[in-house]
Amino acid sequence: MSKRVYKFTRATHAISSLNEKRLKLSTIADLNDPFDLCPLDTTDPEISEAVDIVTVNFWKTTGILCFSRNWDNLLLWSHYGDSHKGICLGFDISDDDPDGNYDTDVHYQPNLLQIRRPEDVLDVANRLPRTKHESWSYEQEVRMFVDLGDPPDANGLHWIEFSPHLVLKEVIIGAQCSPIDSRKVEESVKPYGDAVKCWWAGMRRDAFLLIKEDHPPYWHAIVSRR
Repeated sequence: MSKRVYKFTRATHAISSLNEKRLKLSTIADLNDPFDLCPLDTTDPEISEAVDIVTVNFWKTTGILCFSRNWDNLLLWSHYGDSHKGICLGFDISDDDPDGNYDTDVHYQPNLLQIRRPEDVLDVANRLPRTKHESWSYEQEVRMFVDLGDPPDANGLHWIEFSPHLVLKEVIIGAQCSPIDSRKVEESVKPYGDAVKCWWAGMRRDAFLLIKEDHPPYWHAIVSRR
């Protein structure tokens, strides 16, 4: 089984990913929520110490890819798609990766998790990597956790290659992406042939909604003539 998920990024990063057929893995230092991996009531010093140990060990051995189930959320484009100047990459991910990588839907709730009895520990441990405050619910996030088996590159970064378990299926160019970046993206998509569809994010004329279009916005022609 596979599901379609979307990765928002800057145009330059998308072009690099398309050309090199890989995505950069995040670490805890890259995440924008200080409660990530620690959505837990840690007023008990023993619980706090245990969580710190688990978190440090987790991020030494595991990388993360953050996707969304939706491509057309205006805030996602604004926050992660370079204010609509970036790109959205659509992937099909499967849940039977032989390398041990796995994905999970993020769950959103108003309060921190709590450990009230010993038998809660295992359940809470399983929920830690996939629980966030409800204010993040607009992201509809899907997380893929990846084993950091290979050493980082010269810049200290970890990557995951496109594979049968991470299949690029579509590329959506932001509604405010420049003509120059758009053309670079189009050129980077061409080697994929019919396996990858390239779209432009267009604005509906009758609602605050984005739609997929098979042509660039009208203003590209105006800008290109200047």
